Amino acid sequence: MNTIWLHRIGVGFAVLAMMVLGSADLALFTEVHGGVALVLSAARSVPILLYRRRPYLAWWLAYGTSVATTVTALFLGFPHPDTWPWAYSSMALLAATTGILAAQGVRRRTVVAVALVAVPSLALGLGFSGWLVQNVLICTALVGAAALIGDLVHSRRRVAGDLAEEKQVSAAERTRRSLVEERTRIARELHDVVAHHMSMITVQAETARYRLEGLPEPAVDELTGIASRARGSLTELRGLLSALRDDQDAPALAPQPTLADLDELVDRINAAGTPVRLSVTGDSTGLPDVLHLTAYRIVQEALSNVVRHAAGAPTTVDISVGGELTVEVVNARPAHPTTRDGEGHGLVGLRERATLLGGTFEVDQPDGGWRVRATLPVPGAGR
Repeated sequence: MNTIWLHRIGVGFAVLAMMVLGSADLALFTEVHGGVALVLSAARSVPILLYRRRPYLAWWLAYGTSVATTVTALFLGFPHPDTWPWAYSSMALLAATTGILAAQGVRRRTVVAVALVAVPSLALGLGFSGWLVQNVLICTALVGAAALIGDLVHSRRRVAGDLAEEKQVSAAERTRRSLVEERTRIARELHDVVAHHMSMITVQAETARYRLEGLPEPAVDELTGIASRARGSLTELRGLLSALRDDQDAPALAPQPTLADLDELVDRINAAGTPVRLSVTGDSTGLPDVLHLTAYRIVQEALSNVVRHAAGAPTTVDISVGGELTVEVVNARPAHPTTRDGEGHGLVGLRERATLLGGTFEVDQPDGGWRVRATLPVPGAGR
């Protein structure tokens, strides 16, 4: 049985108890009998139905119906001194609703509630030469104790909430610290291994003309291009290392490549011996930076795969900007194809990039070649 039904059953028993015990209380200790006692008990049951959603209103209804019970008992017949001004059932109702009100944490309202019960009834008791003081003191003690218990419950809830929040903050801080440590470790490995080798490639390519005599001019140009590309890669790698070592939530990044940089990328691939034709249709100036970067990385990875696995194969790069951004890289069947076992890490990463942006990513083999196609939604294009 779920908690909702348990709550409903508990409220039902409380209302039934107030109806039965409240009527019996009035019949035994006052001159209120029959239908009038039942109506008053029914009226005092209403706050039980509201205590959870509207505790302040529930208390006011409990106070009002209890006062109405007191006045009715006085007019219908002078009640027993032990049960006037507050009947036993009214004492229980006032104590319960005051405790619930105090558990909400608004102490000003709790103080007003206790005062409205204690002050008028004490004044009334003293006005009757003290013979009502016992009833008044019992009711005041019950309401005051309920207020203290309710305030204690609120304090414990607040402490528990603060502890839970502190645990969440601590867990988030631990996660963040672990992430920073992992990023630092990756940056260290990249610096010690990849950056070192890239630096060596740059130095060797740049100094080859001086170390090796008799190099033909095409070879010198080729080595110069290699050195230039290695320097560019090393610059990008240093930017990546800077981002990884920055432990801020939003590290400052170097300018990221855009679709406008594809011409330079294609020129490098052409210079490496793989003919590439680039076609860009549509206006890309208004695209978000993340779309520019994603499209560039898709083309970059696809062309890198062509150079590795299908060197020399004619390749086309088609970029279309409209209601969506479409990126397609297709290479013809290479003269000496190499085997690819499924998707490498690079293509998996590109698929993840496209999926995060709500797009699609496909890889297939038309006519023995390879095709990489990504479709990325353009925000606001459908408006």
